[in-house]
Amino acid sequence: MAVSTLLDAAARAFAMVSLADGNLSPSEEHRFARFAAGDAALKSAKLPDVRSAWSQAVKDVQASPSFGAPLITIRTEVTSAADKATVMRAAQAAAVADGKLELQENVALRTLAEALGLNPDDY
Repeated sequence: MAVSTLLDAAARAFAMVSLADGNLSPSEEHRFARFAAGDAALKSAKLPDVRSAWSQAVKDVQASPSFGAPLITIRTEVTSAADKATVMRAAQAAAVADGKLELQENVALRTLAEALGLNPDDY
């Protein structure tokens, strides 16, 4: 998968989990950028592309409070095991980014895993 498509999917997953508790910290963009820079599959992405992916992901997720549209997009675009693993790493990073794990974030992680055809108990 092209890095830009994978970056978009990872940004959607990160935003979905970040917004699961109804709050979005101003520092989430920085946390996502830090995740992308350190992830083997995403580290070649340029910072302007990371910022753009994040901005669009937040808009997409905020427009779909049940996360239906972002989940469908992720499920459609992310098909390989390696890409699914990258997306789940992004979601997990979002869940722990603020130093506390909320129930809603766990639900979002499980929902994402199920949408990707993965065992939610693994995450």
